[in-house]
Amino acid sequence: MTENSRTNKFWQYFNPVNIAKELLFGWTPAEGTLFIVLVLLQGTVWGLGVGHSHSYDWFGLATGLMNIITVVLVAKGRITNYFWGLVYSAMYMPLAFQSQLFGEVALSAFWVVMQFVGVIAWLGFMRRDQNVEKDNQDVVKTKFMTTRQWLFVVPVFIVILAIVGLILEQAGSRQPYMDGLTTTISMGAQILQTAKLAESWYAWLLFDLVEIVLWARAWTGHADPSAFAMLGMNLALTVNAIYGIIQWRKLTKKE
Repeated sequence: MTENSRTNKFWQYFNPVNIAKELLFGWTPAEGTLFIVLVLLQGTVWGLGVGHSHSYDWFGLATGLMNIITVVLVAKGRITNYFWGLVYSAMYMPLAFQSQLFGEVALSAFWVVMQFVGVIAWLGFMRRDQNVEKDNQDVVKTKFMTTRQWLFVVPVFIVILAIVGLILEQAGSRQPYMDGLTTTISMGAQILQTAKLAESWYAWLLFDLVEIVLWARAWTGHADPSAFAMLGMNLALTVNAIYGIIQWRKLTKKE
């Protein structure tokens, strides 16, 4: 793809009209139901947190909503997920810093960079989505990992986890190895997603489960006001990750 055609492709997807279009239209009944359930799940857990702490963490709620939009669009294979992911990543950073989860702060900075990398990686690999053909929306072309890729990824993950955990322990993180685990899993999941690999959703599922534990500890350890909003968000993301596994396997089998 030439530089000029890549620029044209970029503006085709990332103009305000198309960003709004992919958010508001092209939803199957199942996808629409899933999105509503995820938002209600986060809102319910956030509401329980308000009742418990008598503190209205609107910023945490909005941050969670941005991430729900992002991950649902990723599961749908829409490239505009990277716009919403950039917004979410910038909002998540101060919440993680407030909770002294320094691995999460570094992770959100990594996410910011990867939104741009993801756009570049996906631009030349989009095709028309046959499920919502009347809405003229494109979906990413996905693929499965090879055995060789698996044999490379697993040991590299273990080594990086050990290194990150040690660094965070020295930096004074409240939960260095749990913090390091989420950091390492998410970095791996984001890279696999950028590479359009269906297995990225297994990594995201594991990440979401560990995040639930991390934010539960943040609440029980020092009553973090953002913890309930983040708990609700990660419960919703766990459900979406299961949907993502199913959806991307279907997308890959169509290739």
